[in-house]
Amino acid sequence: MSDAVTEAKKPGFIPPREPLYDWGLAVTAAVDLHNDGSHPNAEDGALLAPKGTPGTIVRIGHAEGTQIPVYLVEFPAGVVVGCLEEEIAPADGRRRGVPGVMD
Repeated sequence: MSDAVTEAKKPGFIPPREPLYDWGLAVTAAVDLHNDGSHPNAEDGALLAPKGTPGTIVRIGHAEGTQIPVYLVEFPAGVVVGCLEEEIAPADGRRRGVPGVMD
């Protein structure tokens, strides 16, 4: 097989999707947030933050092996939880943005 054909079959780089929310944004838990086993200071299934709990985005990353943004949100008592966009909402109630669409 020629190098050109081999090169064409390689997957291209897909950049991470831009997050909808910014670092420092005040948010609330949109759903009850339970430990999925990734929080070391709580038992599996323990309630970490009930729906409506206020918090602040303290860091933004991406889920390993995906392009999906993950937000580290600090809730009261210093509880830090990794959240997906659908699990949090801006505390001021503003409409959530849509990636690639300008308002």
